[in-house]
Amino acid sequence: MFHRHDPQDSQDQFQEHTPHYYRNAASYRSYEEVLAQKRRRARLRRGCAVCAILVAVGGAGGYLLLRNDANQVPSKSAETDLSSGGGLSAVINGVGSQKEEEEEAQKSTEDSAFSMEIQEKPESSDGGFVVKDVSDVVQKVRPSVVGVITESFQTYSTSSTGSGIILSEDGYIVTNNHVVEGGDSIAVTLDDGETYAAELIGTDAKSDIAVLKIEAKNLPVAEFGDSSQVEVGEAAIAIGNPLGLNGTVTAGIISAVDREIQVGSSNMVLLQTDASINPGNSGGALLNEYGQVIGVNSAKISSEDSEGLGFAIPSNTVGPIVEELIDKGYVSGRPLTGISGRNISSLAAAFYNIPQGILVDQVAPESDAAAKGLAAGDVIIGVDDIRVENISDACTLRDEHKAGDTMKLTFYRQGITHEINIQLMEETNQQSNYDF
Repeated sequence: MFHRHDPQDSQDQFQEHTPHYYRNAASYRSYEEVLAQKRRRARLRRGCAVCAILVAVGGAGGYLLLRNDANQVPSKSAETDLSSGGGLSAVINGVGSQKEEEEEAQKSTEDSAFSMEIQEKPESSDGGFVVKDVSDVVQKVRPSVVGVITESFQTYSTSSTGSGIILSEDGYIVTNNHVVEGGDSIAVTLDDGETYAAELIGTDAKSDIAVLKIEAKNLPVAEFGDSSQVEVGEAAIAIGNPLGLNGTVTAGIISAVDREIQVGSSNMVLLQTDASINPGNSGGALLNEYGQVIGVNSAKISSEDSEGLGFAIPSNTVGPIVEELIDKGYVSGRPLTGISGRNISSLAAAFYNIPQGILVDQVAPESDAAAKGLAAGDVIIGVDDIRVENISDACTLRDEHKAGDTMKLTFYRQGITHEINIQLMEETNQQSNYDF
């Protein structure tokens, strides 16, 4: 069934259902108003052409002020002042005949204004952002950064590539633990391309630090700086071996200091930088503008939604750990329960009808936890009467103790909750495969 629509009704419906900003844009204008707008646009185009000519005559050292105000009756005058320095200052109030301007002023019923101002370029100041030439820093430090290649006899292939920093003339080198972890053979390639077999002196999974040794003399040693003096916004230069490209240099700034992130089961406090960090940069140097190593590159956040999020272990953290690894092969005094396990998700806990916590996979036979009866299949749900649901939380509570202290564990076994007090052992390289 058809019926006729009154045009006025359609217009009312349009006004009723159209957003406010759209209704304003579609308001009715008379023919005289449309004609006046066309004339104003023509005047504006002519005015811009004149301005371009004046700017070309005056040179780039000046500025231009163009103004067209429809609320006032424009004048025919155009004043030009050429300063001795070659600058230009022009104020143009209307272009066209006096008759046209008077008619335009009488016909115009709408308010409109246009203004444009171009200022002179400000003088440079010392506080501005300056891109520095870091070639001297690179030439100084790059010979102290090496490539590290780890191979596995089980797969007869390269298991990882990374970077390292020369600590001493006789061949001590610092790198990341994850670069050499699980490898059977380690090789070090110097900046000049010479390759040496490397001995693993010691590792520390918690700090992700490892120390290697090669049989060489008179090696170029890197200078380490004080990472506690690093400030957000200062220059940061990364040198490493990304994707096997020895001596690659990238640069940026320090994005954050004391950034706490979780790496594996450990919480680490790191320097954050937007200098490009890629696979293979791990173990390489993060430098300040003076060529001092302020961090050992360790990690990056890699995803489709992130870019420029690299992290380095502060030099003040690296120093004491390196000394302990060279002296003892491990970091002394670190507490360890001797337990390996897996996190139980909330979904798995609901499905198996067990508490959310840490499922014990293995207990070191020499540990006090094994002596007190903890076994594979138990679910740890508390440390020192504090509820825990994952290994990271349990490690945080464990690290409040030192080796030899007593710590309370609460665990679940076949529907019954048990409590035991265990003495923490000292972590060494032999126990580094235990999570907790």
